[in-house]
Amino acid sequence: MPAYQQSISLSLIIPCYNEAGRIELLFKGLNDFAQQWQGPWEAIIVNDGSKDNTSALLKQHPVYLNYINRIKIIDQQNTGKGGALRTGVMAAQGDHILTLDADMASAPTELIKWIDLLADHPDQNTIYIGSREHPDSNITTIGNRKAAGNMFNLIVRTLTPLQMHDTQCGFKFYPTPLAKKYFSNLQTYGWAHDVELLYKANLDKVSIKEMPLNWNAIDGSKINVLLDGIKMITEVLRIVIKTKYSYKNN
Repeated sequence: MPAYQQSISLSLIIPCYNEAGRIELLFKGLNDFAQQWQGPWEAIIVNDGSKDNTSALLKQHPVYLNYINRIKIIDQQNTGKGGALRTGVMAAQGDHILTLDADMASAPTELIKWIDLLADHPDQNTIYIGSREHPDSNITTIGNRKAAGNMFNLIVRTLTPLQMHDTQCGFKFYPTPLAKKYFSNLQTYGWAHDVELLYKANLDKVSIKEMPLNWNAIDGSKINVLLDGIKMITEVLRIVIKTKYSYKNN
């Protein structure tokens, strides 16, 4: 067994909202990961008030039934992606946390590549974030989503001290104490929650490192580029004002 897999107990946190059409992708990603990761792990899938049959499909799937002692499904009322992640993070028992999207645009096996790049020693004061703008990333995207994402990140870099080029990729790797610290006090439950988390971490002088990954856009995104883009900009402004003047470093 690789040394790093012996030393890391991992919690994978996956938010779900109306994912009935992507359940197979989700469980294929988990099953592939289970075949390759030989150390301790758990997966926490948070069904965030789905209006379709996501919950039933999750609980009936053979991969879930095969790993029922490792995969936990939490049903809750809809809060938004940030709220669903918060629920999962606060329930996590591993000493490291990987958040990722249900569509498996980046599969959890990407983490194995990351830890190889880190020479088996992820830093305990660093949050590692997947970056679709990293020169070593391999990305496929759809339509104008890339342009919208680049515009959003330009706004983030302009309004906040965050100078990374992709704050919004859902694939992020945390030491659990850092994840629980920032998610426990999360006030932004929508798509822009990443900005609040990373802004507070930056104020606390936590290192934030962008990492390369394979990322494949999946049809069926729930993001409306125009409407959600406006909401995100509004949220960023709110986060900046509130965090700048009220956040106290702990």
